[in-house]
Amino acid sequence: MVINSPIRLLIGTGYPILKKIECAEAIFGAYGRELLSDEKIKSLLDVYRQAIRQSWVQMEETGVVAECTDCATDGGASCCAKGIEDHFDATLLLINLLMGCELPSSRWDKTGCWFLGERGCKLIARHVICVNYICRRLYNRIGEKGLRPVQVKMIEETDAGFFLEEAIKKWLRSRGI
Repeated sequence: MVINSPIRLLIGTGYPILKKIECAEAIFGAYGRELLSDEKIKSLLDVYRQAIRQSWVQMEETGVVAECTDCATDGGASCCAKGIEDHFDATLLLINLLMGCELPSSRWDKTGCWFLGERGCKLIARHVICVNYICRRLYNRIGEKGLRPVQVKMIEETDAGFFLEEAIKKWLRSRGI
């Protein structure tokens, strides 16, 4: 059934983060239950959630998490800098809401990404830039051989996220959003 909805999905970098958050929350409020009960969306959410989990396990095992934590606390990390949030669109923010994540209403660190919190990223589903970024320090400390298994899991995570985003966009378009 197509509904003539006043909600419009905000995709791309041309919108302020608060507008994209507002959009994602409005869509979640209006259609969240339906999205979560749709078998295809539910299945893709499960696949994505599992891929995210496997990426984090691999990053923990290879020392990426420890290295990034050390850099963030003692190395002046710039990978989660202010402006990174501009790459997120309402679809990815909606996915976070569907995964039970609460979106922040303000910035925790005035120099950091909107989604950066005291203990790292507040999001479950992150932008491909956030997932795939490997800085020189990380590369030098972990090395190509150590990073290879992490990159395999990163690819699985970003692929799963892409398929879910596309399915959600198609689902929303079928409802006039």
